[in-house]
Amino acid sequence: MTAYTPLNALPYPQSTDTANLPLHFQSMAEAIDGRTVMRFGTAALRDAAVTTPVAGMVAWLTTPGQLTHYTGTVWAPVAPVPVFKINNNLGTTASTTAVEILTDSATTAVTAAFTAPPTGQVIVTLGAYMYSSAAYGSYMSATVYKASDNSVALAPSADRAVVVNSTNRSSCSTQFLVTGLAAGTVYNAVPCFWSATAANTATFDTMFIRVDPVL
Repeated sequence: MTAYTPLNALPYPQSTDTANLPLHFQSMAEAIDGRTVMRFGTAALRDAAVTTPVAGMVAWLTTPGQLTHYTGTVWAPVAPVPVFKINNNLGTTASTTAVEILTDSATTAVTAAFTAPPTGQVIVTLGAYMYSSAAYGSYMSATVYKASDNSVALAPSADRAVVVNSTNRSSCSTQFLVTGLAAGTVYNAVPCFWSATAANTATFDTMFIRVDPVL
């Protein structure tokens, strides 16, 4: 009769068992397989291979280069870390609705890709050097998208924005809490910009965004 180790219940043969080394090695290898750090190219490949994960399983994902573990409910990063992105260029907009790409040299959107922690909460910090061409508001906020389908998880808002009403160049930043995210799901946080009126040109320089997991 096969016996099992006391801590991880790994099978090993007894002297009274039928001699069958390949079968005994196979049983032990299969038992160990799910207890090692598994390696997969992507989360999709992991999920296709591990159809019935068990709490405590650990898997390395080549893309995005992340160690994940199964909590019993979802796959989540073993140690979520802050994500920081910056665009050192200068750009402007006179749009009164949020835009993610500015004119002039700042023609690339800044995207902070992150995986929601088990709490489903992150803190978003964003800022820039900002000024207005007139005494009207210049706004910098952020949109949070679900990466898999680009659906909006959190829309930009003046209540979650850096605001400057001055023609003086100012270094400004803000923070806000995002809740209700699906644990283990990848999201993209993207800064966006707008002006209170089309009569004002809002200018932004050295824009940054940081996402910190709440554990």
